[in-house]
Amino acid sequence: MKQTLFRTGILSAIACLLVVSVFGQEPALFWDRILYAPGHFGNSYEVMGEHEMREYLAACKDFGFNRYADWYDTADCTDPFSGQNHMLLGNALWQRKKENFRSAQDLGLPCDLVITPNHVFAEQCSAAPATTSDRIFGQLVCPSKPEGHAIILRNYENLFADLAASSIRLNALWPAPYDYGGCACAECDPYILTFTKLCREIHEIALKHHPGIEMRFIGWWWSEEEHRLFADWVDQNAPGWVKSVALHIPYGELDVGDVPLPAGCERQAFVHIGYADVTQPIDIYGLFGPVAAPNRLQQTLDALKAHGCTGLMAYSEGVLDDVNKALLAGLASGLHQDATSVLTAYARRFFNADDATAAEWAAWLRAWGNPFSVDAEACASTLSRLTAPIGEHPWRLKQWELKLELLQAHHAVMAIPEWTPERFNKADDFWKVYERLERGVWGLGPTRGCIAKSRNNLPWYPDWAKHTAAGTVIK
Repeated sequence: MKQTLFRTGILSAIACLLVVSVFGQEPALFWDRILYAPGHFGNSYEVMGEHEMREYLAACKDFGFNRYADWYDTADCTDPFSGQNHMLLGNALWQRKKENFRSAQDLGLPCDLVITPNHVFAEQCSAAPATTSDRIFGQLVCPSKPEGHAIILRNYENLFADLAASSIRLNALWPAPYDYGGCACAECDPYILTFTKLCREIHEIALKHHPGIEMRFIGWWWSEEEHRLFADWVDQNAPGWVKSVALHIPYGELDVGDVPLPAGCERQAFVHIGYADVTQPIDIYGLFGPVAAPNRLQQTLDALKAHGCTGLMAYSEGVLDDVNKALLAGLASGLHQDATSVLTAYARRFFNADDATAAEWAAWLRAWGNPFSVDAEACASTLSRLTAPIGEHPWRLKQWELKLELLQAHHAVMAIPEWTPERFNKADDFWKVYERLERGVWGLGPTRGCIAKSRNNLPWYPDWAKHTAAGTVIK
């Protein structure tokens, strides 16, 4: 194995030298730049049509992404391989995922599959239910019970075989133990090792249908002790098995932790691109419109590079983070040197900005890193001037116009301290704008999970929701 690792290092060094000598520039800062775009919860990737998604993935590739990943979130879904559910949600979503994988593959993007192994189809949960906890939830079976173990392996046999039969080639699996996943029973304790051994079996199944498929892991929600147990087990039982781990970056932080990794495993990062620069209050998942995090993402990449990370997985819940996709991929690929350069290029491409206005557009977008500190009046005046020469406004511009309207509507609600009829009317104005964004621009239907309206973080929302639920709204 040492010879293999040495040979790999030499080849990587030669590749770097070739890039410099042929193109006259340094190679990419991060070799792996994975767009993780799970189609679920009613988000953009779940609802976009085949051609729409292909066009969007092409833009993401232009931004600088060089891999694509999806997850078959089985929440609310019944087993599409049961022979009984061909017209239901589980089958419809699986067919959509295959279309998305095929689009990515046709664009030259290697395809990766994220898995949460014991999160199963809705009708399978009762056979061997898992023990849940605060951190462990979902449609779960216990992998230590024979019935649950068999269900899990059968599901992945079906998924891997069907992808291969559909001419979709998987390059890597990215297992994650939590959100959804896990089991807190005594037989599964410690769950991280139960999970790891289960992934070993799943990998053997995958290799039958996708020869050479790599094992990479997502470190979302792992504890330091779980990293230690995982690294020790892999080193003792499966040396060289794990290609990389995309380590967790908690909200508001900029770097991964100094956790142990298996020998030869690459340190990578799981980067959440669905929220703005600041976290108090947090602007996340499009519940307050599109998001931008120019400072956070640039600082994160600087920290990750200094920490020796070789790649990153960008976690996205829809087109709401389009600007952040451009920022992360543009900086991580080396196509741009700083956030301002990315935003300037973005404005030129999508807002038809010229030399005189591109820098102004970049500054306008950059201010949204801290949305609740934006001067709404000044922002509106600048936007009016910048958009005056533009004809039909593309969706990427419309979403920011509506974000400004959301900010103005939010301020109007906050200006009235008590829940008077006037304040309820102002809240209605906010939701009218939000519906125009959600339906007219993003084209979403019923949203669920983390992007559901009930997850809104605005300070007036809990009281509004309480009054609405109780039927005490007065207009």
